[in-house]
Amino acid sequence: MLEVYIATSIALIAVWFDCKERRIPNPLVFAGTAVGLVLGAVSGGIQGFAKSCLGMIAGIGILFIPFALGWIGAGDAKFLGVIGAFFGVKGAAFSMLYGAIAGGLISAVVLLRHGQLGGFLMRCLGWLAGVIGRILPGTLGLALRNFGRADSLATMRTSGFKIPYSVAISVGMVIAIITDFSPMAF
Repeated sequence: MLEVYIATSIALIAVWFDCKERRIPNPLVFAGTAVGLVLGAVSGGIQGFAKSCLGMIAGIGILFIPFALGWIGAGDAKFLGVIGAFFGVKGAAFSMLYGAIAGGLISAVVLLRHGQLGGFLMRCLGWLAGVIGRILPGTLGLALRNFGRADSLATMRTSGFKIPYSVAISVGMVIAIITDFSPMAF
């Protein structure tokens, strides 16, 4: 239970910095990682320390490609590593799963507020039609490919809006904790 309180406190501080300065400070990330690793070692010995190390590596690894593509900042990837240090691989994975859903909802609200949600959804529909059109043969496949070409995601410009993704990751962490790091049952 102690890890939940400490990880939540670190998440709140990370969100505050990310919203205010659009960055998550390295001293916060390094201190959070160190505390997570120490708590893992204290509560589980060598196995607990190993679980924390693997969780940290998994957290950073999950967001490495989005970071490398410029979709998120390095602080977001390191922040998920902190969550992994506290809760292991499963904690990092479920925090990111629920965080991705939260991030999508936050992004949809931002696009809606700026009148760009409809255009984005149409471009997504066009992309999906193009993919399905490559699978289906004949006239229907050709029609879907042509529709997909007209509204391709490849030609989609970015909205120019950025969200502090630590908010989404933190919401994901809270949901993961509430669901005991398992899928939600609907």
